[in-house]
Amino acid sequence: MEIFALLDDLEDEIKNAKRMPLTAKSLIDPDYMLDKLDRIRAMLPEEIEAAKMVISERDRIFEDARRESKYILDDTKFQAAKLVSDDEITRNASQIAEEMINKSKALSKEIREGANEYAEQLLKYLESVLNESLKSVKKGIQELNERSS
Repeated sequence: MEIFALLDDLEDEIKNAKRMPLTAKSLIDPDYMLDKLDRIRAMLPEEIEAAKMVISERDRIFEDARRESKYILDDTKFQAAKLVSDDEITRNASQIAEEMINKSKALSKEIREGANEYAEQLLKYLESVLNESLKSVKKGIQELNERSS
């Protein structure tokens, strides 16, 4: 969260700037301010890349869950096909196969919901970080504009 440190530096620079006598204006070093703003702009793509990584991780988790679910379903079908067609054995096998299918569907749903929740939490956190950063940048720009007016 180096962006917040840079924004804090900007805020400190503005708050601690020397005041011009008999006015509300402050003297600030524009090169210092512009350098900090450039560094913030350079870091924002990193935050966006982190969000892309979260989405990629969520997609990977979805794909793993889909593969696991397919594997369980295929295995269940294979196990059911191996059972002898005797009525009693067939009924038991059908019941077991149905239970396995239901369990695999429930597991798949649980994994999918967990991955969605994880991705949503990370994206909300990233959204709040980016919103705070944007607010701080806008506040700094507004203060600069007010002071230069």
